[in-house]
Amino acid sequence: MDYDLFQSDEDEEILTAYIEASQKPQQTATVLHLSLEHDNNDDEVEIDVETALDVLPEFNCAGRDTVKSQLDFPSNSFARNGYTFNTIPPRSSLDNLRFDFESSQLQICLVLRYLHGEACKNVQKLCAAVAGQQQLQMKSSSHSWYAMRQQVTHFYHLLLHADQVEGTPAMCSLLQLRELINSCLDAATWRTLYFAEHSKGNDCTTPAYHLYHGALEWRLLDLCVQRKLQEQADVECTYQAQLSRLLDDLVLCSQLHYRSKQSVQLLHTSVFMCRCSKELWMLLQQQTDFWPRFHQALQRHKITQLQRRLNSKQFVSETLLLKLSFFLEDANLSYLEFYAWLRLSVARLAAFDVTADQLQIGSLLQQFLAGSPSELQRRVYLCLLAPLPLDAAVLCQLWESLHRSLNCQFNQADQLEQLPLTSASGAAYVQRYRQLLASATLEDLQLNSFTMFALMLGRTLQLPRNKNQAQKLLGRIFSKFSAAKLLALNEYGIHHVIELFLCLLLSHQGDFSELAGKLREMLLCLALDKLPAARRQLAAKGHMALLLLHAERRLPLHDYIGKLLAQLAATRNDLDVCAIYASCLHTIFEHSADFTHGEQLLLAPWLTHYLEQSAQAAQERVWQALHLLCQRLRQAVASAATLAMWQALQQHVLPQLRLQYVSGFSSWLPKLAAQFVLLDKEKKLLQSLLLDAEPANLTASAHLLLNVLELDQQPPAELVIQVWLKSLVLLQPQHAAVRQLTPHVLQLAELRALQLQASDLEAREPLCAFFGALGRQPTSVAHVRMQLSHKLHAYVAHFERWLPGDNPELMARFYNFMAIVIYNCAPLAYVRSKPSCFFHMAMTRFLLTTQLQAGVAPEARLPQLVHKIFPVLLQGIGRLPYRQDAYLTRTLEQLVLHWTPHFAYSSNAKLVARPYATLLQADVVGELSQFVLQQLALQFLSVQRSQAGPHVGLVLGLLQQLILALQELPASEAERQLLVLLKAVHIPLLEHVMFVGELEASRLQVLQLYRVLSGQTTFQRSTAAAALCCGDLRSLAEKHLAHCTYFYFQMLIKLAELAPQLITPLFGFVREQALNVELKRGAGEDCGIRKCLQRLQQVLQAN
Repeated sequence: MDYDLFQSDEDEEILTAYIEASQKPQQTATVLHLSLEHDNNDDEVEIDVETALDVLPEFNCAGRDTVKSQLDFPSNSFARNGYTFNTIPPRSSLDNLRFDFESSQLQICLVLRYLHGEACKNVQKLCAAVAGQQQLQMKSSSHSWYAMRQQVTHFYHLLLHADQVEGTPAMCSLLQLRELINSCLDAATWRTLYFAEHSKGNDCTTPAYHLYHGALEWRLLDLCVQRKLQEQADVECTYQAQLSRLLDDLVLCSQLHYRSKQSVQLLHTSVFMCRCSKELWMLLQQQTDFWPRFHQALQRHKITQLQRRLNSKQFVSETLLLKLSFFLEDANLSYLEFYAWLRLSVARLAAFDVTADQLQIGSLLQQFLAGSPSELQRRVYLCLLAPLPLDAAVLCQLWESLHRSLNCQFNQADQLEQLPLTSASGAAYVQRYRQLLASATLEDLQLNSFTMFALMLGRTLQLPRNKNQAQKLLGRIFSKFSAAKLLALNEYGIHHVIELFLCLLLSHQGDFSELAGKLREMLLCLALDKLPAARRQLAAKGHMALLLLHAERRLPLHDYIGKLLAQLAATRNDLDVCAIYASCLHTIFEHSADFTHGEQLLLAPWLTHYLEQSAQAAQERVWQALHLLCQRLRQAVASAATLAMWQALQQHVLPQLRLQYVSGFSSWLPKLAAQFVLLDKEKKLLQSLLLDAEPANLTASAHLLLNVLELDQQPPAELVIQVWLKSLVLLQPQHAAVRQLTPHVLQLAELRALQLQASDLEAREPLCAFFGALGRQPTSVAHVRMQLSHKLHAYVAHFERWLPGDNPELMARFYNFMAIVIYNCAPLAYVRSKPSCFFHMAMTRFLLTTQLQAGVAPEARLPQLVHKIFPVLLQGIGRLPYRQDAYLTRTLEQLVLHWTPHFAYSSNAKLVARPYATLLQADVVGELSQFVLQQLALQFLSVQRSQAGPHVGLVLGLLQQLILALQELPASEAERQLLVLLKAVHIPLLEHVMFVGELEASRLQVLQLYRVLSGQTTFQRSTAAAALCCGDLRSLAEKHLAHCTYFYFQMLIKLAELAPQLITPLFGFVREQALNVELKRGAGEDCGIRKCLQRLQQVLQAN
C-alpha cells in the first residue's frame, strides 16, 4: 500500500475549518463526546478534565531483559497507569497529545482525517526504512523516527478517548490503520524487529527500534479501543482476531529469540527481549481466559513452523522421507523445549498462581518424553518444569519414564563416564539433598535428570496441599521395587535409589516411622555380603543416611543397628564399610540425649577392628566422635542406658585407647582419655595412663592432665608435679602445654611450701629453680629428710621411661635433668642400700651402664653429653659421704675410669680438660677435686711391667692443661689449685717416671709436664708447693730407694736437670738414705749407689 494514497486533497478545507474553529465559540463546534466506562457498571459518566492522566503511556526501552529483573516498570508505562484488557483504561488529557492543533480542534472530523493520514504515512515510512528502501530513507533522513512513531501512538490515544460510532470516519480510520499495520508486520518483518531493544530507550535513532516498540504500543492501544467498543456489532470478533494476532506475533518473537540461544542458556536467559515486551505479556496474562489462548497460540505457531519447514524441503526418495521423520522429531523436541521456556516465563509473571491443568504440564510432558530426548534435553526441560506447580500425575509420568533407567548413568553424551558418587558418606548424602531441597531454585544442569526428578518429587511432597497425593505417589514408586530388582542394581542404580529414598524421607509430611521402616527394609534387601566392593560401599552409605534420619527423629535403632552389624559381620568387617559406618558416628551421637534408642550397639567389635587397621586420619574422626559421646554421657542422667553405654566404651574402646595413647599422635587422644578419666568411678585410670607407659607423643601427658584439670577434677599433687617435671624435661619451658600447666602447679601446697613464685621459674631454668628449692630444705632431721626423699622419688617416679628414642636434643635435656637432680638434691636422691633410688637408677641405667663398664663404647653423642654434666655430677656426689660409703667411692672411681677416655672425642686439649678444670675451680675446699684427680692419676698413670697404659697420653695432656690454666688465675687461687693438683698427682707422676721404660713416650711427656710446672710463676713463688714436692721426694726415697735404687736416682737426675733448685736441698737427705741402704745390705760400699750419688752431684753442680 503506497503511503501517497493517504495524502490529503483537502488542505484548503482543513485550513478553513481551522480558522473557523478558532473564531467560533467552543460550544458551537461539532465535538466528540468523551466517555469512560466504570469497572462496576455500564453507565457513562462525564469525566472532568482534572481527573485525566498527566502522561500518555508509552514504551521506553531500558535494554535487554534478564531473568532476575523485577516487575518495576517506569512511571510512564502502561502497567503503572491502569491499562488492562479486562477494563477500559483511564482517560488521558488531550492536552498531552503532540499534534499541531489545539485540543478543541482535535474534535473536528477533518482534523481527525488528516491525523489518520499522517499516522498511515508514518507507519509506512518506518516500515520502508526497516525494509531498507534507501531512496525513502534519504528522503526522510531529516525526520525523527521517534516523532513518527509517537504521532501514530497519539492518534490511537485520541481514538481511545473519543466517542466512537459505527460508520463514522473515526471507525473507518481505526479499521484502515489496523489493516495497514497488520499488512506491514508479517513474519519476515518480525525477524528483523524482534531484537530491536536498546538501552538508550526512545533516544535511539534506529528506525527498527521505533517500529518494534511502536508496533507493541499500537497493538495494545488498538485492543484497548476495541474493548471500549465491545458493545458494537462485529467488534468482538475483530477483538478476538487481533488478540490472537498479537499473541502469535509475541510467540514468534520469543521463538526467534529462542533460536539464537543454546539449550543450556535458556535457564539464565529471559524469554522477553526487553521489558517492554515483558510488560505487554504481563498485561495479556491478566485476562481470565489467557492460558487457553496461550496454548492455542503455541499450537498455531507449531503448525505454521512445520508448514514452513515442509514447504522448504523437496523429497524425492524414501531415504529423504526417513530423514524427514528424524527432522520432525527433533523439531518437535525443540518446540516443546521452547514451549516450556515461554510457559515458565509467563507463569513467573503471574507469580505461579496457576495450576498444572491450566499449564497443560501433563500432556506436554508426555509428548516430550515420547520424543526420546537426550540427557541434556531432559535436564533442561526438567529445569524449566521444576518451578511450576506439579501434581501427582506429572510426577508419575516422570517415574514411569525414569524407573526403567535406574541402572543408567544419566550422563551427557560429551561427558566422560564416571560414577555418580558425589557424597563421601551417609551424612554427606543427607546434607547434600537437604540443601538441594531447601534451595530456592533447581536450575542446575549439573544435576542429572533422575536427581532432578527426585528433588521435584520431594519439593512437591513438602507442600501441604499435596499431602493427599503422597500415598498415590508412594504406592506407584514402591510397586516398581522388589528384592530381585534391588539386587540387580548396579552402582548407578543404588545411588539413584539412595537419593530417591532420601528425598522421600526428607520431604515426607506424614508418619515418618512408617515410611522409614518400608524404605529401610527395602534397602536391607541389598545384602552386603552378596555385593561387589563398590556396590557394597554405596549400600553402606545409604544405610548410614537412613540411620542418621532415624537418629534425628529419635526413633528406636536397636533393630536397624543389629541388622546392619550382622551384615557387616558377614563381610568379615570389611574395612571400607567400617569406615563408612564410622564416619556417621559423630552425627548420630550429636542427636543422642539419653542413649535409650540403642546407640550403644554401635560400639561393637567392628569398631575395635577398624581402629586397629585404619590410618591415623581415619582414627581422628572416630576419636572425635567418641569424645562427643563421652561428653554427652557425662551430661546425661544416670540410668540403665548410660550404664550400658559406659560398659560398651570400657569393653570396646578403652583397650584400644590405651594402645593408641601410647603409640599415637592424635590430638584427640588426650582429650578422649580425659573424658574416660572423668567417667571412671574408681579414679585409677589417670594414674594408670600417666605411669604405665610413656606415650610416643611427648605432649600427650601434659595435655591429658590439662584436660583433666580444666574439667574441674584435681588429681594428686605428686602426679601433677611429676607430669610438669616430665614436660619440662621433654619439652621446652616455652612450650604452650608447659606454660598452661605451670599456673596449676604453682597453686599446689607443695610449691607454696617451697616458696616458689612464677618469677622464680621465669628467671632461670624451671628445673633448676624447683630442685634447688627442694634441695635447700633442711635435712638434718632424719625423718624430715626421709619425707622429702619420698616426695622427690614420687616427683620423678619412673623417670627412666621418660627418655624417648633417638632425639639428640631430648637426650641432652634428659641428662641435664639427671645432673640437676643429683647436684641439688643428692642427699634426697641417694638412699643407701636401695637399688630403686634415683641416684642408683641414674647410674646403672644411663651413666654407668653394664656395657660401659664392660668396655663397650657408648653411642657417639653420649660422651659429649656426659662431658658437659661431668663436673656437676661429681660435685653432687661430693655432697654425699663418698669416703665412708664404699658404693659412692666406687661410683666416683668408675665415673673417672670409664668416662675420661671418651672425653677425647675432641682434638681440643683444653676442651677435654674442661670438666676437671671446672671441678678444680668450683671445689673451694679441694677435698673432692683432690680425690677425683688422685683417682685419675692412680687409674691411668700406673705402670705395668715398664709399660704405660693406653690413655696415659690423654691424662698427661689433661694435667698439662690444668697446669697451664693456672697462669690465667689470680695468685691466691692459682696457688690453691696448684697445691690441690700436686697433692693428687705429684707422687703418681714421679713413680711413672721411675718405673716406665726409658724409651716410652709417656716418660718424656711427664718430664715435659715437670718442665712446664717448674716454669710456672706460681710454682716458683710458692714455698708450700716446693715443700710439698720435697716431701713427696723424701717419701719416695724412704719407700723405693732400698729396692729401686737405680730407678729412684734416675728420676732424681732427670728432675735435677729440670729443677735443680728443687733437688739441691734434698741432696744431703738422699745421700744419708743411700748410706743407710748400704748399711742395711751389709755388703760394704755399694759401687752402684756411689756412682748414682756422684752423677747426681755432678748434675746439680752443672746446673
